Amino acid sequence: MNISGELTAFIMDQLSPLGRFVPRKMFGCLAIFHDGLMVLLINNQGEIFVKTDDRNRSLFDKAGCQPFTYTRRGEDGKLKTICLSFSQLPDDAMEEQETFVRWVASGIEAARRTALPKGKSTHAPTP
Repeated sequence: MNISGELTAFIMDQLSPLGRFVPRKMFGCLAIFHDGLMVLLINNQGEIFVKTDDRNRSLFDKAGCQPFTYTRRGEDGKLKTICLSFSQLPDDAMEEQETFVRWVASGIEAARRTALPKGKSTHAPTP
């Protein structure tokens, strides 16, 4: 993995208004957790992906963000593309901390909703 320590430190600093975050290596990427929930993935190219669900995914789609995908070999030996519930952060989202925090907050809410038992609901902030 070649994710710079500078990028990780910058992201962790930018996220400080939202509380404590913990970085951890996963999926050949860097995963960032908040309250035990994975809310960000950073790939080897330094692209940042935010947790999505049915309630916030349209915000990312409208901004032209691509989903996080990877390929793996299935049991049949064929390569399969796997799509996780994370979407790439919009290009301009890191220009201002407030904007970045809003996008990540929507990811935190998506992670919380995903962790809730079926039938429960919370309201999502809109970037």
